[in-house]
Parts: sequence; C-alpha cells; structure tokens
Amino acid sequence: MRRSFLIYSLLLFALYLIFLIVLFRVSSTRLNWTFFLFLATGLASEVIGFRVQTNTKPQVRLTGGMLVNVFAAVVLRNILAVIIASFSVIFSGLFLVKSKRFTSYLFNVSQIGLSTSLVVWMYNVFKTENIVANMWLVLLLGFFYMLLNAVQSTFAIYFNANTSILGSLKLAIRSPLLSATLMLPLAAVSYLLYELAGISAIPLVFAILAAVQIGNMFRNEYEQSKLDKLKLMVKSLEMRDSYTSGHSERASQLAYDIGKTLGLSERLCERIKMACMLHDVGKIGIPDYILGKPEKLSDVEFDIIKTHSVKSEELLKSVKGLKEEAKWVRHHHERWDGLGYPDNLAGEEIPLPSRIIAIADIYEALTSDRPYRKAYTKQEAIEMIKQMSGTVLDPKVVDAFLKVIDADHSGSGREKVQG
Repeated sequence: MRRSFLIYSLLLFALYLIFLIVLFRVSSTRLNWTFFLFLATGLASEVIGFRVQTNTKPQVRLTGGMLVNVFAAVVLRNILAVIIASFSVIFSGLFLVKSKRFTSYLFNVSQIGLSTSLVVWMYNVFKTENIVANMWLVLLLGFFYMLLNAVQSTFAIYFNANTSILGSLKLAIRSPLLSATLMLPLAAVSYLLYELAGISAIPLVFAILAAVQIGNMFRNEYEQSKLDKLKLMVKSLEMRDSYTSGHSERASQLAYDIGKTLGLSERLCERIKMACMLHDVGKIGIPDYILGKPEKLSDVEFDIIKTHSVKSEELLKSVKGLKEEAKWVRHHHERWDGLGYPDNLAGEEIPLPSRIIAIADIYEALTSDRPYRKAYTKQEAIEMIKQMSGTVLDPKVVDAFLKVIDADHSGSGREKVQG
C-alpha cells in the first residue's frame, strides 16, 4: 500500500508541475506587495492552525489555508498564488508539523498546488465584469477546491491504509471538511472586500480568519476537556476498586488487536479502543457496596449493575464526536443469542464494535481477581470463551480473539497480547 501511495503522489506531482508550466507561460508574473502580503498571510494562517481532536489516530491539523489559497488565486490570478500555497505547505511541514516523511511533502504540495492551480485557471476562464457574479463564482470555486482536496485525500488514505474507498471517503470528509465548509462564505466575502478596499482588505481578512480559528480552537479544547473528564472518571473508578485497576486499558488494547485481526481499518480500531477504554464509565453512578460486594448480587442489585451500560452511553453522548461510540458501549453486554441487555439484541443486530468490546471485557474480567472469586488462569479463560462462542459471543470474533492470543481450537497456545 505504501508503494501505491508513493506512485499516486508522484502522479499528482507530475500533474502539479504541468499546471505550473502552463500557468507560467499563459500569465504574467511580477512580484509586488500584494504577493508578499498574501505570502505572509498564508504563513500566518498555518501558524494559528491547531490539531482537531478526532479521538483517533492520525489527528488532523486545521488551518485557514483553503481560504487564503482561494483568495490569493482569484486576486493574483497567476502562478504566484500556487507558489504561496505550496510554500505554506512546506513551511507548515518543516516548522509546525515537523514531518520527516518525504511522501507527505510530495502529496501535500501536489494536492494543494493542483487545487490552487485549477482555481486560478477556472477563475480566469469564467470571471465577468460583474462583482456580484464574481463573488458567487468565488463561492463555487471555494467549494470546488474543497471537494477536489477531499477526493485527492480519499485516494491517499486508500493507498496508505487498510480501508475501503468508502471508508477512506468518510475519513476524508469528517471534521476538517465540515470546518472548511464554514469558511466558504468568508472566501466570497474576502473577494468582495478586496474589490471595495483593495490591498488593505488582506489584513482585515486575516483578522477575521484569526477570530474564527480562535473560536474553533476553544470549542475543540472544550470538547477535548469533556473527553479528558470521562477518562479521569474511569481512572477514579478503578482507583476505588483495586480489583479493576487497569482493566479498561488492558481490555481496550485487546479490543484494538482483535479489530486489526478482523481486518478493520486503523481508524475504526482506534475508535473501538477508545470506546472500550470508556465502556464502564457509567459505573461511576453505581454504589460502592454493590461493586465491591463479595457475595452473589440480589436481583435488585443486579438490575442496578445492568444500568451501567446505559449510563455509560449517556456520558459518552455528551462529547461531540463520540455519538457512535456511545451506541457501541450501550450494547457491549448484549449476547449473540439475544439474552443480553439492555435491548436484547441478537446476532448481527449487535454492532460489531460492541461484540469486540464484549469479548475483550469478558477475557480481562476472567483473568482478573474479583471480590467474589480469584482470577482464572489464562488457559481457563480461553476455554470458557470458547464455550461462549455462538451463545454469548460472536463466533467470528471468538476466532479473531484466539488468533490474537496465538491459540488454536485444541486449546494450546501462548498469549501474545496482555494490554
């Protein structure tokens, strides 16, 4: 896949060079204060960028590059706009992201350069003498720029990761694309301000961009703080009960490994890992005397315990971006035969991530001491999980689990993953 990504990046770079040559021949280029002001604005927009907390790896850095590149393309209308866009990408990679991957620079410069080149060409072809009509044209070109970037990123993800085209598309158009969409009207307004105020509009546009970025950054940090609080609640819950100390971390790593064995994408495995990390956070609302009771729970007490998956769902839903993970957590105590809780789902009705979390949770619980029993040995736990296949647990997920711990159906094996 990495070789495919390199070939893809080289093809994009070849197209990028062709467009550079064409723009150089068909348009006059002259360095002036407008160019240097746009260059400074492009670099500054990268500086005020920030990482979007996606709860998965890799995370995405959100900047105002789209706005600056489209704005420069319709004002300069020549190769200088492409140079600004390309130099901004290189500056960000070297000094802000500090990436050492040559292919990343090759792809990013080609992607941004191609998009900016096409906006320059299309604006020169379709511009009119009417300012209002041109403003709408800029809005459309901004949308085209954003869409073209999403398409190029989709194939980059596809060639560089273990995921389908559809999965790559979903990853490419998540929060970065949605945030960029909000900047589209600003691109059109920026053009209108430039037509009315000239070069002095450029610092004004940057000031507006900075205000938008600061607002986005604070909103992103607020959402991240809520996620951090949930993680802290899990830690505090485990500190209250020495028997479950480290349970969520070990289970989450096992869930991740099972997902990878099933051939799920890196991003989905990371999301499953995050959900598994937080799957018991709802137990923060369960009385200590029930959680630590050494005897068998009464029916009433067990009913109270069973509410923790719904409580966990409610807490996860409070964090933007964890809505689907919240559903997975809700169903991690469902059974393959439909006798689980809270909704008595059966078979494929249970989300696959929930089925993965379930087996990781059970194995980790079986191999840990509990108030009412000592830990089972790893081999005993494996045998018990085999017996649950087809009733409590999804047989396909059980098979993946056995591969993760390097065990075959004869019961022999050596554990490879211990979270």
